[in-house]
Amino acid sequence: MKLSITILIGLLITLLLASIIIGHFLPPSGIFMTPVTISIMTGLILFTETDFSILVKSVLSYFFIGLNDIGTKLFAGGKSDLAGMGFIHLLLFIGLVPCFIMLLIGVSQDKRSSLGIKVLSVLIFILLMYVHVELFQSLGLKEDQY
Repeated sequence: MKLSITILIGLLITLLLASIIIGHFLPPSGIFMTPVTISIMTGLILFTETDFSILVKSVLSYFFIGLNDIGTKLFAGGKSDLAGMGFIHLLLFIGLVPCFIMLLIGVSQDKRSSLGIKVLSVLIFILLMYVHVELFQSLGLKEDQY
């Protein structure tokens, strides 16, 4: 499917905001929808025809997954405690499984990039997700809860 970059980014931002708004006003729906939301966003990024290289698609996939996670941690309704944070992380990692599989499929189908760029895009996605979890693992918790 061919989409312009503007339409693709607009669609991704709309999905992201819808997920965060649903999570805020209808808790815990936003948290439960995390695997579906990030899978749809990753699929749109990786499988629409744009001028982005596979490396840019990999970083863009992380960017929207990370923003969804941050939005969920900051704005999702409910009690912000360690059990809730663990549940958010569980659903994030459940959602990362299909996202990573889609990334591997997208990388293997990419005809324009060299093998080095393909490997680099997978490694950068893994590294960015690791750094994201390390930096934002306690985001949204009150000081007395961690």
